[in-house]
Amino acid sequence: MPPVVIIGHFRYANASLMSVGHNWLEDNGDFSDFEGMLRIEAFHIVPDRGMGLFFFDTKKSAQTALPKIKQAMREYAQMFECKVTWELGFMNETLSQTLS
Repeated sequence: MPPVVIIGHFRYANASLMSVGHNWLEDNGDFSDFEGMLRIEAFHIVPDRGMGLFFFDTKKSAQTALPKIKQAMREYAQMFECKVTWELGFMNETLSQTLS
């Protein structure tokens, strides 16, 4: 079964807070106790937008973790003036390997 991915899209009202927010997450963010989490990837897209990918072993693990991740990031969004939207998807490992 391919990894299930929770995708968080981050849009900052003030682009200068994005870097500060990332620094804060490095020091304070702890997502280590989510059952089934495989890894997290973070992307800086443009000065006011970013994306976080949270990889899980099963859909059930991802669905269980999603409300907790949303809550944690809701507080982050308030501190760093950003809006976060969420999607749930599956990694296409075959296509990813073929294109790499």
